[in-house]
Amino acid sequence: MNQVLSTIAFVLLFVVYLIVEVFLAMMTYMYLNLYHPLTFGSLTQLASGLLHSVATYLQQLSPDLATRAYATLLGELGPKSVLLLLIGLLVSAVMRLLIWLVRRTILGPRSA
Repeated sequence: MNQVLSTIAFVLLFVVYLIVEVFLAMMTYMYLNLYHPLTFGSLTQLASGLLHSVATYLQQLSPDLATRAYATLLGELGPKSVLLLLIGLLVSAVMRLLIWLVRRTILGPRSA
């Protein structure tokens, strides 16, 4: 019974973590868009360059694969979508670092 409760608690905490992560990523994206338009524009240009680089790499790797990927995935992903994905990655990394630091501070370093 204790194992079941522990599993349920873990799943609930994981869902809350994901909700907070998505919320923070969206808030960061909106903050940059509304309050720092020049930074947002330059980040969007960098994301556009990244998207173009991926398309070029796929074209060199396999022209047939590149055509299908561009028609399905790359054509629908714009630079702002890629920027939102990258912001989500950054927010997730920062959250995991903070959780690790708090947990390490509370529990102390692991003993071997």
